[in-house]
Amino acid sequence: MATPNTATRTTSETASKTVNETVNETVNEMPAIAQKFREQLVSTVQQSHQLSLDAAQTWVNIFSAPLMELPRIPGLLNMHNMQAATKFNFDVASDLMSAQREFVVQLTRVLLPAKTT
Repeated sequence: MATPNTATRTTSETASKTVNETVNETVNEMPAIAQKFREQLVSTVQQSHQLSLDAAQTWVNIFSAPLMELPRIPGLLNMHNMQAATKFNFDVASDLMSAQREFVVQLTRVLLPAKTT
């Protein structure tokens, strides 16, 4: 019997494959100018991410004095678990976005007339 994590991972992998197939179909149908815009947009976002990371690293290096120990608050994650919690939350958001995308793609197939070739 599959564990909940395995079942979620399998569902997520299946959804990702479906989305990737749909993305590949969509890429082939979009005009070249739209593809160029997409590439430039993603590149710009990635560059801004890198600039933000560089600025954060510089800030940490400048202000790396030892910090006082913060009080423990029951129910809140400690700092070591924050990275895992962040990854988990983004994985959930990604799964929801994939499911939403697949729904909208299927909905457009139902609502829009079929192409005639």
